[in-house]
Amino acid sequence: MVEFSNSYQGELDHYAFKLESFRRSDEARDQLVTDLIQKYRNLLEEHTILKDDFHSEQTVRRAYHLEKKALELETTQLRNSLESSNFVLALIDGDGFIFQDLLLKAGADGGSEAASKLQASIQQHVESLYGGISRKWPIMVHVYVSLDKLAQKLASVLLLRHPTELRAFAQSFGVNQPLFSIIDVGQGKERADYRIKEMLRTFGDNPTCKHIIFAGSHDSGYLLNLDQYKHDLTKASRITLLESTEPARGFAELPNFHRARFDAVFRTNPLPDYVPPLKPAVPHTVLRTASNGNAQSGIASPGPEVQTPIPKRQSPVSVQPAPVQSAPVQPSPVQPASPAVSASRSGSVDSTWATVGKNGASGNTISLQTKGQKKKKYIYYNKNGQRLDEPLPPRDENGSVALTRRMNETGRNLCNNWHLNRGQCPSGTSCRFQHEPKLSTSELNALRYKTRQLLCKDRGCENFDCYLGHQCSHERDVGSCQYGNNCHFRVTHGMERAKAERWDEDSNVEFLSGSGAA
Repeated sequence: MVEFSNSYQGELDHYAFKLESFRRSDEARDQLVTDLIQKYRNLLEEHTILKDDFHSEQTVRRAYHLEKKALELETTQLRNSLESSNFVLALIDGDGFIFQDLLLKAGADGGSEAASKLQASIQQHVESLYGGISRKWPIMVHVYVSLDKLAQKLASVLLLRHPTELRAFAQSFGVNQPLFSIIDVGQGKERADYRIKEMLRTFGDNPTCKHIIFAGSHDSGYLLNLDQYKHDLTKASRITLLESTEPARGFAELPNFHRARFDAVFRTNPLPDYVPPLKPAVPHTVLRTASNGNAQSGIASPGPEVQTPIPKRQSPVSVQPAPVQSAPVQPSPVQPASPAVSASRSGSVDSTWATVGKNGASGNTISLQTKGQKKKKYIYYNKNGQRLDEPLPPRDENGSVALTRRMNETGRNLCNNWHLNRGQCPSGTSCRFQHEPKLSTSELNALRYKTRQLLCKDRGCENFDCYLGHQCSHERDVGSCQYGNNCHFRVTHGMERAKAERWDEDSNVEFLSGSGAA
């Protein structure tokens, strides 16, 4: 009995152990399934996140591609636009780079030819650096110069017949090539330098400016501006240093820049300081007297030195006086005649040469007398063709006071044309300035003093009735001007004050020597 009980008890323990094993196995299985389900849930969440990220990335990528295509199109258009806007710039300091003599002497035609030659020279140089593609690049040329100052200098060395010819040269220079300009910087030191330096700074880093021709090697003042480019091979290779005359010290040492010369366009030697005027041969006049059938001859003394004529007025023609008729008088020494050389603008000979006195003349010498002439108006010019003003009569204080009182009482200024131009006013009765009553002599003189304070724009003025001023009265009368650069006539400061020519109303010119009339 006891053995049977022990047998069943052992089986029960065995089954209980098995059951416990099964229970633990089920728990492990449940945990496994639970873990699998949780991992799956986590994977689903990650999948959802990744899927959303993928869709977002897809959207961003599509937008990126669209933007990329738009930018590529814009870049292409911009590149094409830049390539079509590429140009070559030439900056020329006209104070040191002077056009060839033949071009200057040709006037307006020379300006046109100078532009053509300069364009061809620049094109050839740029093409040697960049190849055929540079043929599409337009060329822009800026020549900076003080036209009046240079014109006076060129006229003084006989490269211009008259200073005004330089403006005609400059106009034709710009007409021949639309992008070419000769820019008048006016009077003043370093004005051209300042403009050129600013242009170099502005266009030195401009991508559309493919190349710069820099013509300023005569002036060491540009070295500091070029110094910033000399160690940058890319920037320095875009600049050519143009040379004409001997370059200033320091330019030869600048590295990495290109060099060029345009000798067909610019002078290779500096302008001379002075060219003496030509002195044409003076004809000799043979005078004869009758004495027992023998002739005595004397040589007429030459007139004053003949200065080179200004081009605004036609070159005068040397006069060959007609032979003097002899009279039956007793032999005696013949006084040589000294007529002034005179000619008209048209080249006709002035007939006012001395003739022999009649038989009734007293004395034993031949009488030389000039024909009577009416009083004429004269205007004077210096050797450079600039008009000079004659001093006015002394000012009458009473006339000045009366003139001021009249304008104050009426509230209107006087008409300069009517009072000083022989009563000729272009506005006629509609003129807003005072005409009548006429001014007294002292009042007219006071008005002339006022109008002389206004500068005439024509430095070679030919108007005999011009009442404006043509030179600084302080420089003319005192020798210097106390107002300096504040003077309204500062453009005339330093002009030649010696009279070289005297013209009358009949267009006859008389060449003078020294500072006075012949």
